[in-house]
Amino acid sequence: MRASEVNAPKFADIESELDDLRKTILKAKGPSDPITNKKIEKLEEDLDQEMTKAFISMGLIDQIKSLNLELARSPNPDQASNRRLKEKADKIVQEFKRNLSQPGAYIGLKQKLQTLNMVSRLLELKENSEKLKSELNQKLSADIKAKMETLKMAREKLLTGDPLDENLEQEVEVAKEELEQVLLPANLHVVGTTKRENVNPPHELREEMLKINREIKKEIKKVVDEKGLGWKIDELKAEAVKDSTSEKVQKLEAELKEVIAAALSASPLRDRLDNLRLQHESSVKEVVEGNIGADNGRV
Repeated sequence: MRASEVNAPKFADIESELDDLRKTILKAKGPSDPITNKKIEKLEEDLDQEMTKAFISMGLIDQIKSLNLELARSPNPDQASNRRLKEKADKIVQEFKRNLSQPGAYIGLKQKLQTLNMVSRLLELKENSEKLKSELNQKLSADIKAKMETLKMAREKLLTGDPLDENLEQEVEVAKEELEQVLLPANLHVVGTTKRENVNPPHELREEMLKINREIKKEIKKVVDEKGLGWKIDELKAEAVKDSTSEKVQKLEAELKEVIAAALSASPLRDRLDNLRLQHESSVKEVVEGNIGADNGRV
């Protein structure tokens, strides 16, 4: 079995799994939500299995067993033995990293590692958000909470298409100003009462998205050149002119997407793109059900 064939799930399956985990974490009521924990445990179990299969494929499993046996025999090794065991462990780790870094190798394992890393960052962000919510809610006076209710009422009217009367508009402006003063010490500010789909990402995020988009296009061109896919793309264009919905066109598109997706899945660009998506989701998070939500300096 080739390294590229070891645990190589469909790219769409990984995307679906990550999206499912992201939604589960964001919907969870607390950091120790049982559904979230169960899904993460399943991800960790899958990762352990893929790691074992990768060790076997790399021919490292016997070395790992030998090292574990030595450690079990010498739970408290002397300085010389400890240095020797550390050198053996470092050698195994370096060999593992070298094999893993090969382009197109162990795609499934790389995707699982990236997914787990993404989930860890998301959990950390949510935990910080929940902590900040709790601290702010403890500090808010009854008067400030009443101001928040005013903002919530205004937002609900806007979402249903009802205009704000003059008195409510004035109350909203006063409430926003007073809330800004309360939130300023925490480096937070009030997000306007707008629909989610109308909220654009911050300028810095847009610039980074455009930059990554350009890099992805370059990466795709590189993959096309390295894999010799030019002729297949020309064939796809020719077939699409005849009938863009034909079975052959669909088959060619699927083959090209699979090859390109597999190559990009091991690229650091994927991790950067996932991080940007997470930042964008956080930047447009609004006040929900009367509680203060806080992400990326916004409430």
